[in-house]
Amino acid sequence: MERLRRAFLEFDRRFGGAEPPPRVQVFLARHPVATGVVGGVVSGLLCAWALSAFDDLGLMLQAVLWGLGAGLFFWLLCRFERRRQAHYERTGGWRSAPLSPVAHEALPLWLEGVLWISSWSICTALLWLAGQLRDPPRSWLWSAVYAGILIIAGWAARLVRERGRR
Repeated sequence: MERLRRAFLEFDRRFGGAEPPPRVQVFLARHPVATGVVGGVVSGLLCAWALSAFDDLGLMLQAVLWGLGAGLFFWLLCRFERRRQAHYERTGGWRSAPLSPVAHEALPLWLEGVLWISSWSICTALLWLAGQLRDPPRSWLWSAVYAGILIIAGWAARLVRERGRR
């Protein structure tokens, strides 16, 4: 088992594992239970939505079991990542790079959360209103899911654009 662990760490180090991880990766590794719960709930809801299980009890049970399994899988991945990060911190494997100066003033975390929730709420309402033009009309759940996808896609596009400028 020790040989397998050493082989994984050598493979990881060779492909950039000794570099300091991003803050999001450190946060997720430090909170494995919360990550597992959120990941399990989101994947369970997506499974229930894909199976149209909100009316059928048997399909809903399958979606719940899928979410439970996905949550356990996310929890396990976070635990492994936490151990990997602890190994590199313990052995001094992080090659510390100088901190890059912040190009713009970052918003406080609470304000950024309020902005995300308000953007999602407005987008949900607009999608629901647009969905009422269809026959049969779209549901609130449909609007909320697609609004979340739109908000996350916009955030990802902005992040890619900002990283491209560096």
